[in-house]
Amino acid sequence: MDLGLKDKTALVTGGSHGIGRASAISLAADGAKVAIVARNLDGLEEGASDIEEKTGHRPLIFQADCTSLEEVTRMFRESAAALGGLDILVNSTGETRGGHLMDLTEEDWELSMGSKLQTQVRCCKGAVPLMRSRGGGCIVNVIGNRGKHPAGDSLTVGAANAALVNFTVALGQDEGPNNIRVVGVSPAPVVTRRQNRAMEKRAKALGISVEEARKLRLVDIPLGRAARPDEIGDVVAFAASARASFITGTVIYVDGGSTPCV
Repeated sequence: MDLGLKDKTALVTGGSHGIGRASAISLAADGAKVAIVARNLDGLEEGASDIEEKTGHRPLIFQADCTSLEEVTRMFRESAAALGGLDILVNSTGETRGGHLMDLTEEDWELSMGSKLQTQVRCCKGAVPLMRSRGGGCIVNVIGNRGKHPAGDSLTVGAANAALVNFTVALGQDEGPNNIRVVGVSPAPVVTRRQNRAMEKRAKALGISVEEARKLRLVDIPLGRAARPDEIGDVVAFAASARASFITGTVIYVDGGSTPCV
């Protein structure tokens, strides 16, 4: 299916690995001109090589820390100039530290809300003026199903994700008149480096093996497995495309059936 992304310009934060890289691959494979952003230059180079190998198109790379307003401002200025404008922003960045209430520190809460919520809000604020100047665009926020499927050992994760769901829906309503669509994509567990680290931490906290921790995390997923990054990346590319032109102010759950509908 032609998604109508040919020659569209796309900036993908967290694009060096995981869902971000998979999203960049899907966008580039359909003809979009892509730039990826991450903090680590080695990771960016590795990600760019993988994207080029799989799509035949090498993305532009920008090293930036999205927790810094100064760096985000520079990132949007430089990437928009290099790309020739901005049609699509994929927000696939943000770290959270899961845990039970009495185990979580003030730092854990500040990092989780600052890194996950505020970085995506900051990037949206950088993208909107660029999209308005082009007569429209699309923002896809990668969130996570804990925002609607809370768990006692993932309090910061759920709180940050729930806030992002609210923000995404509200921003979609607010920017609709400017022809800017805002869509959330919320996966359940995905086989990524970050998910592997989370499983190791959970296994240690529970005194069980990593494999046992994985099985526990998958109990509530009817399909019985974690997602592959490309399964999320393809949905991100669709949400950003002309094929989804009447979708905005909502969240798409890509979670194997685990998120309740109410």
